[in-house]
Order: sequence, then structure tokens, then C-alpha cells
Amino acid sequence: SHNIYQLRFDAGNAVSYGMSQQGALNAVTSNVADVFGINAGSLEVGKAADVVVWSNDPYELSSHVSKMIINGEEVSTQSRQDKLRERYTTESSMPRAYTK
Repeated sequence: SHNIYQLRFDAGNAVSYGMSQQGALNAVTSNVADVFGINAGSLEVGKAADVVVWSNDPYELSSHVSKMIINGEEVSTQSRQDKLRERYTTESSMPRAYTK
């Protein structure tokens, strides 16, 4: 679990070595849910579903999350780093909190 952040890149590598896109998606979603007996992992009536919409192929490094729905509600995709970048690069009448 210490490299879970790398999961989509590992799935992308599997695709580059011949695994199908659908096989890679199943490997990180429905197959895992089936192994652990979780009522999730695929979009079906009666199953719990969290949905992530990507800007492009989720296995590409340049893709990013466009929309995320958890427990039926859309959640913000803005990260702490996004907020800090905006804070320190936006012009303001306030004194600069950070200088380069």
C-alpha cells in the first residue's frame, strides 16, 4: 500500500506491455472489489459507486481528474498545492507572503 499513488501508472505500464485497457481498468476496480467482497468496483444498479472523470486517458501521465463524485456528491478536485499557488501568485493589495 505504500506505492498506491503509483497504481494508475503501473496499470498504464501493463497496457503498454500488451494488457487491454479494459483489463487494466478491471485490475484496479472490479477485480479488487470482488477479491475483498466489497459491493463496489463497477457501475451497476445496487452497487456503491464513486466516479472519477479524467481529462484524457487515465493511464497517461499528463491526464488529470476533471470531476470526482463520492457518495453521490461532487467533491472539489482543488488540492492544497493549487490553493497555495493561487495565494502566492495572485496580485493583491496585501503584503506578499512569499518572495522568490
